[in-house]
Amino acid sequence: MASAATQIDWNGRTHSYRPRPDWRDRISPRLRLHTTYDDNLDPVTFEVIRQKLWTINLAHGETITRISGSPLLASLDFNMSILTEDAEVVVNAPYVQFLNAGAPLGIRYILETHAGKPGIDEGDIWCCNDPWIAACHQMDVMFAAPIFVDGQLFGWVANAGHQYDLGGIVPGGWPQNAEDVYSDPVVLTPFKMVERGELRTDMEALYLRQSRMPDLVALDLRAQIAGVVLARDQIVGLAKRYGADTIKAAMRRMLDQAQESFRQTLLKVPDGTWTEIRYLDEALPGQRTTQRTQLTITKKGDRIAINNAGTDAQTPGTNGIPFTSFSGSITGIISVSMLYAQLFAYGGCERQIDYDLTPGLLLCCDYPTAVSGGILQTIPMMNAVQSILSRMLATDDTLRPDLVAPCGDFMLPVLIGYDDRGKYFGQAILDSFGCGSGARSFGDGVDSSGPTFSPLSMVLNVEQIEQWFPLLFLYRNEDADGGGPGEYRGGNGMRSAITPYRSQSMTVVTNSGGQCISAQNCGGLFGGLPAPAGHYLVYYRSDLLDKARSGIMPASIYDLTAEHIVPLRAKSNGAPLDAGDVMEIRTGGGGGYGDPLLRDPDRVARDVDLGYTSADAATTIYGVALAPDGVVDIAATDTLRDRLRGERAAWRASGVNDDSPFIAATGAPSQRIHAYIASVDQDGERVLACDRCGHRYCGHGGDYKTAALMDDAPATAIPSNVDPAHFVDEPIVLRRFACPSCHVQVGAEVTKANEAVKAEMVFA
Repeated sequence: MASAATQIDWNGRTHSYRPRPDWRDRISPRLRLHTTYDDNLDPVTFEVIRQKLWTINLAHGETITRISGSPLLASLDFNMSILTEDAEVVVNAPYVQFLNAGAPLGIRYILETHAGKPGIDEGDIWCCNDPWIAACHQMDVMFAAPIFVDGQLFGWVANAGHQYDLGGIVPGGWPQNAEDVYSDPVVLTPFKMVERGELRTDMEALYLRQSRMPDLVALDLRAQIAGVVLARDQIVGLAKRYGADTIKAAMRRMLDQAQESFRQTLLKVPDGTWTEIRYLDEALPGQRTTQRTQLTITKKGDRIAINNAGTDAQTPGTNGIPFTSFSGSITGIISVSMLYAQLFAYGGCERQIDYDLTPGLLLCCDYPTAVSGGILQTIPMMNAVQSILSRMLATDDTLRPDLVAPCGDFMLPVLIGYDDRGKYFGQAILDSFGCGSGARSFGDGVDSSGPTFSPLSMVLNVEQIEQWFPLLFLYRNEDADGGGPGEYRGGNGMRSAITPYRSQSMTVVTNSGGQCISAQNCGGLFGGLPAPAGHYLVYYRSDLLDKARSGIMPASIYDLTAEHIVPLRAKSNGAPLDAGDVMEIRTGGGGGYGDPLLRDPDRVARDVDLGYTSADAATTIYGVALAPDGVVDIAATDTLRDRLRGERAAWRASGVNDDSPFIAATGAPSQRIHAYIASVDQDGERVLACDRCGHRYCGHGGDYKTAALMDDAPATAIPSNVDPAHFVDEPIVLRRFACPSCHVQVGAEVTKANEAVKAEMVFA
C-alpha cells in the first residue's frame, strides 16, 4: 500500500515538482537519448576528462562574470553545472551551492512535459524561474541547454544566476510585505528563450517588460545564455575528440565514485536520528512572533531519510521555501562537507537520499506562498543541515576533521532610489559574503571568510560599489565578539557603514534569515555558543557631514552623534536614508565548537590583543584573567574557571526522564559521538558517558540531554548580543547543558523558553 507521501501529486502546480519513479517513461519517444558508454575507460583518460569537465564548468562561470554588468553576478551570486541526459549532476561549481539545485528538477520537468511539444531540439536554451519547478526564488533564473551529439540528447548544461529585478511590489525582487506570490516578481514556467540557435525576441521582450532595470537584466540574460553556450559547445568538442561513449563513461564514473564515497562516509556513522530546530522571525514586517522549523535526518546503513515534520504550516508572508531550496540545502552542504574531493558531483549522493516530506509546511511550501522575499530562509536551513552533518561526522575519528560549525545567517539590505542625474538605481549590499566561518574540531573559524556554502563568492571592493551607486562606505571592520565562543571560536563577521552620496533619494529594504537580527546568527556545536545577532543600525541626521568638513572620518558609528538612532527590523520595506544619515550593517560570525572554558588561555589573550575578542568576554565567557600587560595570569585564571564551573553545578536537571532501552555491553571499543561524550561499555551496559570523567548520561539509544544539567540564561549572555525582546514577544533564551559530574559544557542553543528539551541525536 502506498504511503501518504507517495500519493501526493508533486506536479509543480500546487505542490513542488518532484519526479516520480517512472518519470522517464513519459519522455516522448521522438527524443533520442544517448545512454551508451565505454566499459573500458582507462584511468588516465578518465582523469583527463574529469578535469576537463571541471575546467569547462568553471569557464562557464567566468563567461558569466565577464559579460554581465550586474554587481550581483560580479559577487558570484550564481552557480552552474554539467548534467547527464537524464539530469544527474555530474559537475557542480564552488559558488552558491543551493542556487542551481533546481537544474535537475527543471530539466526533468522539461523532459517529462515538453519533449513531445514543443520538443527539445539542438540549439535550444530553456529558461525558468518558477520556484515550484526549478528556481530557489524568482530572481534565481535557470537557463538550461541540451547537448546533442549525432542527433541524440547527450547531456545538459545549466546555470542559475540572480538577476536584479523581474518585477513585484518592491524593487529588487525581495518584497518582504508580500502575502502571497502575486505580489512577488513574475513566475515563468519553462519556455524556450533560444530556439534552434535563435534568440526569441518576442520572449525576451516579454521577459524584460517585467523589470524596472531592463538594460541590466538584458545584459545578465545574455551573460547566462553565453555561459551555457560556451559549456555546451566545449562538451560537444570534447565528445568529438574522445568519442561520445568515452565522455559518457567518464560522467557515469564520476557519479558512481561520488555515490560510493558518500556511501562509505555514511557507513562510518552509526545508525541514528539527528534533529535541528530553528526559528524564523516575522513572517511579515512588524510581526513580533516567530515560526518554528524542524529538520530531521535519519541514517540507516548507507542511506539517509529527510523529514520536515515538526515545522509550522505555511502562512501569508515570506518565511517559506519550496522543495527546490529545501533539497538544495541538503545537497549543497553535502557537496562542501562530504564530497569536496569528488568535484561536487552531488548527483551521486542524491541516489542515497530519501525525502519523506509533508507539503504545505514552511520547509517545502506550496503555491501560492510568497517565496521570493523568503529566499534568505534557505540559509538557516543550510545551517541546520551543517549542524546535523557535523554531528554525524563527529561520531568517527577519521571524519571528525571535516566537520565545521555553521556560518552566519544571511543579511541583505537593498538600496533603491535615484542618483543626482535622475537615474534609477538598485543595489543589494552583499557584505554577508564576508561573514565568519564556523569553528572546526581542531581550530578556530576564519574571520570574514565567507559562507561555507559558497566557497568562491566574494565581497565586492567598496570602490566598485561606489562607482556603480550613489553611496560611500565609511569603513569595513572585522567585528570583535562576532563569532560564537568555544574551545575553538567561530570566525568574526564584519561591520560596514554606508552613507548616501550624490543621490536624489535612497531607501533601504531589509531582508534577513532566521533570527539573525533578534537572537542569534547561527548555532554552535557541542557546547560552543551561537554567534550573536547582527543589525541594521541607522543614525539619522548624524554629525557626519560636520566631521567630514573638519577632515575627520569616523572609524565606528559610535563615534557619531545623531538626532535619532533606529535599529531596523529583520524585514522592512522602505526606511529612507538622506545626506548625513549613516547605516551600519553588522554581518554574522560563525558558531563556536566546544566548551569555552577549555579554550587555551594564550589564544584568548592573543584574540584580545588583536581585537578579535573583548576583554569582558575573555573574563565572563572564557574565564581568562589577564594582567595589565595582556599576559595570562595563570593562577587567577584557574580560580576564575573553577568558579564558573561551580556555577554550572547549580544548574537544574532537565526534568526529562531517560526512557532509553537497555542495551547490553557489546564489547566494542569506546566510540566518541560528541566532543565530550562517548558510547562505551559500562557496568554491563552500552551507554553514553562523559569522555572526560566517565559520568553515565543515559543508555546508548537515549538522549544525553535528559541527564545533563540545564540552564536557561538570557540571550544577552552571548557576548555583544541584542535582547530579543526588542524584536519578538516570545521569550527567547540561551539554553546550556553541562555534565553533572565534571561540569563540562556539552550543549548550547538559542530556543524559545517554553520549547521542550529536544534530542539533537539519538542512536539506533
